[in-house]
Amino acid sequence: MSRNDLPPPVRTDASNAFAHRSMGVRVPSIIDDTIARNAYPDAAADALKRLRDEVAGNAPLRLFEAPAPDRALWLPRYARREGETWLGTEWFFAEMLVYRLLVEACGFLESGQDPFAPFKQEEMASEALWTTLEETLAFEDPLPARLARTLKAMLWGNRIDLSIAAVAAQGVRATDEHLLTDRSEAVVAGLLGRAPGVAHIVMDNAGTEQAMDLVWSDRLLAEGLATDVVLHVKRLPVLVSDVIPADMHDLLRAMRGRGGDAARLAERLAARMEDGRLRMQADYFWNTDGRYWELPPHIEQALRGAALVISKGDANYRRATNDALWPLETSMSEALGPFPAPLALLRTLKSDTLVEVSGARAAELDIEHPAWRSGGTYGVLQYVNSR
Repeated sequence: MSRNDLPPPVRTDASNAFAHRSMGVRVPSIIDDTIARNAYPDAAADALKRLRDEVAGNAPLRLFEAPAPDRALWLPRYARREGETWLGTEWFFAEMLVYRLLVEACGFLESGQDPFAPFKQEEMASEALWTTLEETLAFEDPLPARLARTLKAMLWGNRIDLSIAAVAAQGVRATDEHLLTDRSEAVVAGLLGRAPGVAHIVMDNAGTEQAMDLVWSDRLLAEGLATDVVLHVKRLPVLVSDVIPADMHDLLRAMRGRGGDAARLAERLAARMEDGRLRMQADYFWNTDGRYWELPPHIEQALRGAALVISKGDANYRRATNDALWPLETSMSEALGPFPAPLALLRTLKSDTLVEVSGARAAELDIEHPAWRSGGTYGVLQYVNSR
């Protein structure tokens, strides 16, 4: 399928009730919570309140001010939507733009103070995170089964999304019936069937999910299944809980403080960072609504020829599908289009875009759990082997 012939992305108007409510109600509430949890000076608090009121009041979109290091990346994206309003535009674009404006309002680029640090610190201090980490580290299956179980731990860790409390409250426990597409065996077989190479993770949430990603990275390196692991993170805070570089250092510090197996994992990871086999790459691209077929050349080149790329979470799934409403049984390879390496997509469902799910199963869920596409209870583990 031509990339010019894709189904259109979900919009924030009344054509999609979930996106409309998410932008018009949930985002202003998140801005209010951010103000309440940070001791901002009046100027920053007022700028955040202005942004909240613009979104809730369906004001015209606006771009952040110059100079800014990522403005050139945003200019052509904004030009295509200039004149549209917050509740009359593409949802993925609006969602990423409002967080970029939040970053500007709170002065993150000047202060380095993450507006979502209070949210993340609560998650990193939660006993549930450490229980999940210690249970995952204790997996003792044969290697293929241990890798598949770790992939599923990475998937269900994606539920711990601090921007949607009702989803995070479900925790990481799930059964096979909650996994609507399970290609974990194919992912593992592909990894074990090729020579070790560089593995990549396009990360999502800090905290529990981040910890699962680090367990996976440790296992690939320890078992000789990857020569290197690269962790792709956001350059700027976005979507409340997404990983930025400071979160990696904070979690490693917390692991050391926990002691035991968590501390030993932290020491192994630190050693691999020191020798360059585990690397973190932050990029402004991940703070935009850029699709996977729009990767900038430096990221596309980094991924080309990789042993495996793992795409985490809902926002990155939306990059793969144009955030569009496809026929459910469409293959992920058709929705994704060309990609430079084998790609596994791990996601709990928090929005409507979805492919590669049985129509019969979807019909059952429409009756049993009407909000199944967005409630975070269900997940998919999909795989496109470009080789």
